[in-house]
Amino acid sequence: MSLRKAYAATLQWLRVRRGLSQADFQDKADQGHISRLEASSVSASVDLSADLAQALDLRPLSFLTLVAAADEGKTARSALEEVLAELHQLGVLDEFLPREPQTLTPPQTAAVEGKLRQVQELKRAGLSQTEISVQLGMPRTTVRRLWHAQN
Repeated sequence: MSLRKAYAATLQWLRVRRGLSQADFQDKADQGHISRLEASSVSASVDLSADLAQALDLRPLSFLTLVAAADEGKTARSALEEVLAELHQLGVLDEFLPREPQTLTPPQTAAVEGKLRQVQELKRAGLSQTEISVQLGMPRTTVRRLWHAQN
């Protein structure tokens, strides 16, 4: 089963089970969009999934657990047990997770910063550009550029 179809089936199953119509979700999405979700012709965003879970009086995690269980042809219990085991094996079961993404330095930028630091340290130590080039195994043009760069 595709995840989109499992999402559609779970949304429809929960909606009917709760005695709600597609129009009952109008404060989250229009009836046409709910219909397209249940027909699996469109996908829902993470935010819309959270809104739909709230409208179904569920936590987003509960809703998405049911979707995953449907996709894998499992019960919610077995899906959750596997998730718990997986998170335990990963070593993150009891960790508090970041709420927002960090600004990361791209690896190439970090590498350039490292080379700059090396060249500047050797420059302060009194080595020439040629000596630095040989010691670090860098082209002289790179050493020259980093020699004149500002930290």
